[in-house]
Amino acid sequence: MSNSLINTAMSGLNAAQVALSTVSNNISNYNVAGYNRQTAILAQNGGLGTMNGFIGNGATVTTVNREYNQFIMTQLRGAQSEAAAQSSYFEKVSQIDNLLASKTNTLASGMEDFFKNLQNVVSNAGDDAARQTVLGKANGLVNQFNNADKYLRDMDAGVNQQLSDSATQINTYSQQIARLNNEITQVRASSGGGEPNALLDQRDQLVTELNKVVGVQVTQQDGDAYTVTFANGLTLVQGNSSYQVAAIPSSKDPSRLTLGYDRGNGTNEIPESQIGSGSVSGVLKFRSESLDGARNQLGQLALALADSFNQQHREGFDINGDAGGDFFSFSGGRAVNNTNNTGNASLSVDFTDTGKIKASDYRVEFDGANWQVTRLADNAKVPATAGTDADGKPTLSFDGLQVGVTGSANKNDSFTVKPVSDVAGTLKVAISDSAKFAAAGAEDGGKGDNDNVKKLLDLQTAKVVEGKATLSGAYAGLVSSVGNQTATAKVNSTSQNNIVTQLQTQQQSISGVNLDEEYGELLRFQQYYMANAQVIQTASSLFDAILNIR
Repeated sequence: MSNSLINTAMSGLNAAQVALSTVSNNISNYNVAGYNRQTAILAQNGGLGTMNGFIGNGATVTTVNREYNQFIMTQLRGAQSEAAAQSSYFEKVSQIDNLLASKTNTLASGMEDFFKNLQNVVSNAGDDAARQTVLGKANGLVNQFNNADKYLRDMDAGVNQQLSDSATQINTYSQQIARLNNEITQVRASSGGGEPNALLDQRDQLVTELNKVVGVQVTQQDGDAYTVTFANGLTLVQGNSSYQVAAIPSSKDPSRLTLGYDRGNGTNEIPESQIGSGSVSGVLKFRSESLDGARNQLGQLALALADSFNQQHREGFDINGDAGGDFFSFSGGRAVNNTNNTGNASLSVDFTDTGKIKASDYRVEFDGANWQVTRLADNAKVPATAGTDADGKPTLSFDGLQVGVTGSANKNDSFTVKPVSDVAGTLKVAISDSAKFAAAGAEDGGKGDNDNVKKLLDLQTAKVVEGKATLSGAYAGLVSSVGNQTATAKVNSTSQNNIVTQLQTQQQSISGVNLDEEYGELLRFQQYYMANAQVIQTASSLFDAILNIR
């Protein structure tokens, strides 16, 4: 009898030890990212058959459960991936908003200061100090355009660096998940199907981190290995194998990096539209929508200012009676060949009417018979007028541009035409001698003639940007556009983060460690352990009594 009591109590002690160890493990891992609460599952041992019926034979621990809900985790990962995209986009666009919305040293104040000092020349056209001040203010304004453009170019370079870093992260996570797939399969096999909970937690946490970089989908093979895919089905992990991504030059513009995928047969460019979530998605969206738009609007403004001022400046005469030349200098547009082109065609870009120039890049594609032009800012098809230049070479005219074609294009060859993206960064003041400032309206006007500078001053209120906006109005439009994008991004990011918080709360209610609950479990299993120890003490007393009888 005492032996039976001892055996039963020992089973209870063993069960209590496992339960206490499980509770202790939960408490220890309270702050560990990715840890899922564990629960010891106790069951009764089979009874012993006697003449008086079956007598209980104690307790056993059947398994240690990992409290994990795959459905909720899938929902949470989807929300986290989208939140990462929204957050990375908001972070980037906010930097442009901060640049443009600065209250000091803005382009708006620079342009206002420049035109304000033109008024001094109107009042005293022969005053060399006033002329020198205009050149100084012009150089200051040019520096503001240059600095703003450099800031945006640095952001472009930053996107390249972030994509390169993200590719490294993706590969590291994929390799680690594949390794854990292999370990989990081996441990399950060697333990007769036991669950390696710690390895499962590590793998799920790696998937969560990978998913924040680039949205992934997870399927499970035979209850063991994960298969991880992204970008509409490209496999990153399959069993114990992982596949590589790389940051490679974009075929549309080799100066920019994009993601490429290699499954062992060479690296192929991934269409950016296929990457729909994760921080990589937010960065790519920022570059194509906000960064390009801001650079083009800035370039359009610089072009409208410089070319309208040059045209009027050429109508006047300087102190020496010489006709005015260009006051500003700047680069023209350019075309970027798609690296997948099979023909030998190249494009040149010239301005025909800067008042019609749009703040946009264009895709120019040859369909085998004709050229198709798409304005990328609004994805609109643009009618292009075919013609020839002075040398008889074919040209396309649209939106104030003339695009010349040299060489032969094959079907599906394409080019990206960038009319204004380089203007702000290359803008310079073309004259350094104040005497060459063409303030006069007539060749013999002399120092006192201010007729042309009056017309230059009128440009401040003229609608020189696409024929519908003044210079200050166009800049205000740029600030407003970026501000609206930033405000929308903030709302979207906040909303998505709230969804993540709700799902995390739901997930933690199942998988998270609640210290108050664990303290309660600790006391419960402590009492359970002590009660079983008391049974052993009772059985020992009975055993001693029997020995004393003898």
